[in-house]
Amino acid sequence: MKLHLSLVSLSIITALFPLQTFADDAGFEVIEVNGQHQGSYSAVTPEAAKPKTDISGLLNNLPGASVNGNGPLTGIAQYRGLYGDRVNTQVNGMTLSSAGPNAMDTPLSYASLILTERLEMTRGIAPVSAGTNTLGGSVQVIESQASFDEVSGKVAAQYQDNGQRSHIGAKGNFANEQHAVLVYADMLNGNENVTTGGDQTISPTTYDKNMFGGQYRYHLGDNSSNDSISIGYQHLETTDAGTPALPMDIDFIKTDRVKLEGNHDLNDWEVNWHLAYSDARHGMDNFNERMKMPTMNARYNNAESQSYDAAFTFAKNSWLFGFDSQLSEHNSVISDPTKPMFKVDNFNAVIDNTYSAFAQWQQEIGQWQWELGARVKHYQTDADEVYHSMSSSMPAIKVLMDRYNNADRSQQQTGLDLVINGRYSQTEQLSWIVGLARKQDSASYQQRYLWVPMQSTGGLADGRTYVGQMDLDLETAYQIELGSEFQTDSFSLNPRIFFQRIDDYIQGVAATDPAVIMAAQMMGDDNPMQFANVDAQLYGMDVTASYQLNSNWFMDMNASYIKGERRDIDDNLYRISPPKVNIGINYQLNSWAARLETLAVSAQNEVSESQLEQTSAGYALINISVSYDADNWLVKAGVDNLFDTEYEDHLAAYNRVMGGDLTPGQRMPGTGLNTWVTGEYRF
Repeated sequence: MKLHLSLVSLSIITALFPLQTFADDAGFEVIEVNGQHQGSYSAVTPEAAKPKTDISGLLNNLPGASVNGNGPLTGIAQYRGLYGDRVNTQVNGMTLSSAGPNAMDTPLSYASLILTERLEMTRGIAPVSAGTNTLGGSVQVIESQASFDEVSGKVAAQYQDNGQRSHIGAKGNFANEQHAVLVYADMLNGNENVTTGGDQTISPTTYDKNMFGGQYRYHLGDNSSNDSISIGYQHLETTDAGTPALPMDIDFIKTDRVKLEGNHDLNDWEVNWHLAYSDARHGMDNFNERMKMPTMNARYNNAESQSYDAAFTFAKNSWLFGFDSQLSEHNSVISDPTKPMFKVDNFNAVIDNTYSAFAQWQQEIGQWQWELGARVKHYQTDADEVYHSMSSSMPAIKVLMDRYNNADRSQQQTGLDLVINGRYSQTEQLSWIVGLARKQDSASYQQRYLWVPMQSTGGLADGRTYVGQMDLDLETAYQIELGSEFQTDSFSLNPRIFFQRIDDYIQGVAATDPAVIMAAQMMGDDNPMQFANVDAQLYGMDVTASYQLNSNWFMDMNASYIKGERRDIDDNLYRISPPKVNIGINYQLNSWAARLETLAVSAQNEVSESQLEQTSAGYALINISVSYDADNWLVKAGVDNLFDTEYEDHLAAYNRVMGGDLTPGQRMPGTGLNTWVTGEYRF
């Protein structure tokens, strides 16, 4: 229950175990206090983890969280079995749309490695203040902000041997009492394809990504005032990046983002606001990074999006209020470079707007800490007519095109979220946690407006073709969580169990429309899918624990189990993270730290038959690392997958590339032995 936009609020970071014992992959608990509002979050810092090509990789360190990986730069957040748009994902407090209809430029791909201070996740039921759509939880990337009266900076670099991957980044803060300037830049390169434990090449997994930006902040009022206003800018450019689990690879992504924000204290009210704009352009194809078989048609997709994000929050004592909106327009056109007359409107002027308001109250009553919140949100969607150059020669496509163009494509829906979170402090060491919620979420624009069978599904990566449904109902989830926190000077244990029943859950079902089936068969798919409302439920448990053996040694554990299933038929939900446990043994002596960890992942046999999902086998990996952290510099080195184990990553989907070491349609294998080194200098 915090004001994410506040730059003048007090942040108090505490851990389940002493701060000086943080090592490599250990996540930690954050207690944030903003005005009179506080909440508990799980978090991990880039410095505390092994090297990542994309900030989404840090999610694997947090309880209940995972990553649907469609490529080295294309990680989609998953929390307790829900993923994609259901997980509220913000970078620097902004919710801005991606350009790619297949989520190649995921929200987390816009986070700067050098600028990120931590990746933060609301554990359990997210409060209404966390964001508009939090049915699947809330993930925040907390980035450095321009700070007054400070001159500081950092230069960081990393290198990974498997794939010849490198990162160089730098940031600097230059300020006096009135003006503050923050500048930063990242350069990321993957020069070779990565290899598996079985010495197979995963192709294509190369990439080239650059990002730079800055922020200027002006101090309003006198020195005792916390008022300020700022403007920030970011430019991102990615080229020649592989996404082997998708039908195309990234040719380019060019995105410019601007954010204007303010923080004010007005008559004991803490007021925060921002206005943000994003202009994203994206090109993708099936022939530059991968082999195109002679029987395949060349395809190029030009996509673009413009989006706006606005938020206004104000807090006083136990109350927090807010208004926000997200407005976006999406366009996507598919062409064939060898056939100039070929053109398909994948999405044409799709409008996806949301307006919402919330109120949240928090109060201590005896030994209880209560949080109650409500959010009302209004969804507006629309789209222009579409065109397919082959409609004149393919009757099925002509039927689908005319049906779509003649339909009333404008949709409006209103949703309501209600949340109650409670914490009972039985003793100084033991607390009990309870949460209840009713949450709603709207369909993605792909689920509504994908009019002809295609794989532009927001990153499902199941190899199936889909069509949308304009009048999909809101998903409605009823959530409950129970848990406890036990902590002594040397031991901590934090288990949570959860259950949610989701009415009108949106997923693909077998298409029955003859025109859809005929159009899909023309493109080589005999089993197309259509997005529809079904009934589902998810339940499971995640737990963290730590034990301080002595002043130098401690152990930590992070484990989770998730079960997702349909309620209307006997089937499981698609792409659910398998049960897993990560156990680490850590050693710390002065500036030296070392970690030995075991990641054990169970087989996933409870898969979606409706989506022809394949099972995956269990595996165990050993990772080691050592670091030296001086006053102003840090060096760390390690080896992941020490024994070069061959394994399948269930959330990495399936290989879509022909002509390589991997068979098309087989489960994507994981990365083999990977040695790495990182370093940073701080001033």
